[in-house]
Amino acid sequence: MELDRRAYWIWLQHALQAGSSKPRHILESFGSIEDFYRAGPQEWGLLGIFTQRELSAMREYPLQEAQAQLAHCAQMGQTVLTPEDGEYPFLLRQIHNPPAVLYIQGELPDFAEVPAISIVGTRKATLVGKRVAHSLGYGLAKGGAVVVSGGALGIDTAAHKGALLAGGKTVCVLGCGIDYPYLAANTSLREAISHSGALLSEYPPGTPALRNHFPIRNRLISGLSVGTVVVEAAEKSGSLLTANNAIHQNRDVFAVPGLVGSRMSQGPNNLLREGMKAVSCANDILEEYLFRFPGKIHLEESAESVMLIKAAPQEQKPTPACRKVPEGLSDDASALFQALSREPRALAELCSEAGVPAARALPALTELELMGCIQGYSGRRYALKHS
Repeated sequence: MELDRRAYWIWLQHALQAGSSKPRHILESFGSIEDFYRAGPQEWGLLGIFTQRELSAMREYPLQEAQAQLAHCAQMGQTVLTPEDGEYPFLLRQIHNPPAVLYIQGELPDFAEVPAISIVGTRKATLVGKRVAHSLGYGLAKGGAVVVSGGALGIDTAAHKGALLAGGKTVCVLGCGIDYPYLAANTSLREAISHSGALLSEYPPGTPALRNHFPIRNRLISGLSVGTVVVEAAEKSGSLLTANNAIHQNRDVFAVPGLVGSRMSQGPNNLLREGMKAVSCANDILEEYLFRFPGKIHLEESAESVMLIKAAPQEQKPTPACRKVPEGLSDDASALFQALSREPRALAELCSEAGVPAARALPALTELELMGCIQGYSGRRYALKHS
């Protein structure tokens, strides 16, 4: 039986492990993975890029095992892609260390045709953070974008669920095998994603979720996406590693402004100080790609705020149309509330009238949206919510 070409890539991935940039050097030097394999151990060593452990693994791991793994994946309905496959995501070809093998459950979108946006943040998200991630996932999917995240609790889960609720596509990039029972509480979510998008991993089936896998995995979350948005993250976190990966991959980075002094706002607020774009709704992200993906995405009036308002606690129902300031608002939110009207007004105009700087206005407006007081519109415009 003729050997499947992908078996050579599985053999190589087994030897080099996830995250290696050496497959790129191999293709540049030998032209194909088969030619590299046939060159043999002596020529492998002459390249001067492999460790002794890697050379030993290449000599000892039989191709028959790689072929058996391919057969197992086929039986399980899993897709295996390598850099030589046309369906391999083109955005991953552009990063420094693209995976030698991708294992997929479900169907990947065409990343060349529609924008993919990754939503990342802490597992220990606040209620507000989860609502914002859910709203962004919903709004992005409604607008035609693909939502990418990592399947963890907190921000990831909220983003995936928002995209699914909108009937959109979402991709979950795992730090374990796609069949590994990572987070039993999210089993049904992973199943839903596999039917309305895809589970993706560079780790072979059966690989457990080890701590050191996730920083390696994060480059794929940003690598699959034209933009990455950080919702909530501590000053030192995996989410900021993903954002840094995005910067080095020449991708866009967005951040949701948070309350000054909040630990989970330190990461996004630091990104904003470094010049990343602040977002308060999905349209703030989508508008960046309207001309890059003509006819594929669209902005919708107030689509970005509907999920935040629906998710608001029962006691925080939309306020009636009056000038009485709702109780419990911050000073900035109170000032902006007084400046708002029933007609949408631009962010700059509101900031000027309320005397609130833009950097503080965005979290204050998010606060008002969560209270059900206001409604967001495209172009960073806001108005009092109609009763």
